[in-house]
Amino acid sequence: MKKVIICLASACLLSTAAMAQDMKLPSASPKISLTQQFATSKIELEYSRPSMRGRKVFGEMIPYGKSWRTGANALTKITFGEDVIFGGQKVAAGAYSLYTIPGKDSWTVILNSGLQSKGEQFFDAAKDVAKVTVKPVVSKENYETFTIDLNDITSSSLTLNIRWENVKVPVKIVADNQEKIIVYLEKELKGSNPPYQAAAGYFNEVNYKLEDAITYADKTLAVNPNAFWIHSLKAQIYSKLGKKKEAIESAQKAATMTKGTDFEFEYAHKLDQLKKGAK
Repeated sequence: MKKVIICLASACLLSTAAMAQDMKLPSASPKISLTQQFATSKIELEYSRPSMRGRKVFGEMIPYGKSWRTGANALTKITFGEDVIFGGQKVAAGAYSLYTIPGKDSWTVILNSGLQSKGEQFFDAAKDVAKVTVKPVVSKENYETFTIDLNDITSSSLTLNIRWENVKVPVKIVADNQEKIIVYLEKELKGSNPPYQAAAGYFNEVNYKLEDAITYADKTLAVNPNAFWIHSLKAQIYSKLGKKKEAIESAQKAATMTKGTDFEFEYAHKLDQLKKGAK
C-alpha cells in the first residue's frame, strides 16, 4: 500500500508541474495590440503597458533627456497603412518603432525604421524617419497604467496620445491622401456609377468645390428623396458658402423628415444651432 501512495503522489507532482508549464502567468506589463480604421486604410499599434505601482515615473523611473522605448519589454511598434504626416513631417506607409525622449517642458517623439532592437540601449538614431517636439499636457488626473490611444478622429486626421502618470503627449497624424482621393472621386464621377454621396461628403469635409458638392448632394436626393442626412449635409455646405437662408431651409427639411424617429432630437438640435449662428 505504501508503494502505491508514493506513486500516486509522484504522479500528482508531475501533473502540477505540467499545469504550471501550460498556464500563462500574469505579466507585469501586459502587451496590447489595437487596430484603428483611419482615412483609406488603418493604423496598428503594439506596445506593453507598465503600471506606476506607487513609483514616481517621469524624472525618476523614466529619466528626462534619455531615449525611451515608450513602453516596456519589446519595442513599441506603429504601422501606417498609407502615407501620413506625423506631427508635421511626412512619413511613408510602413512599420516603425516609436521612441521618445521625455522632458519636463518638452518631449521629442521619434519614429525609427529599426524594428529588431530590444530597447533604448540599441537605439540607432541614423534610422530615424521623423522627430517632432511636443509640449506635454499636465493634468491633475493620473494614468496608473501606461496608455497610447488614438482619438479626435476625422476622415483625414487623428491624435496619438501618449499617457502616463499625470502627463499626456499629443501628436497629430494627418493622412497625406487628399489629392489622391480627389483624383479618384473625379474620375469615378465620370463613370457609369458615380459616387455622388461620397463626393458631396468628402468635398464638404475638405472644403473643395463646394458648389459642386451641392450638385452631387442634389443628385443623391434625386435617387433617394428620403435621405434626410443629405439635406443636413447641404445645410453644412450652404453654411460654408455663406448662404444662410438656404442652409436653414435644408436643415429644416432634415428636421421635418426625422420627426417621430430616433433622429428627431439630433436634427432638431442641428437646426436650432444653425439658426442661432445665423443671428
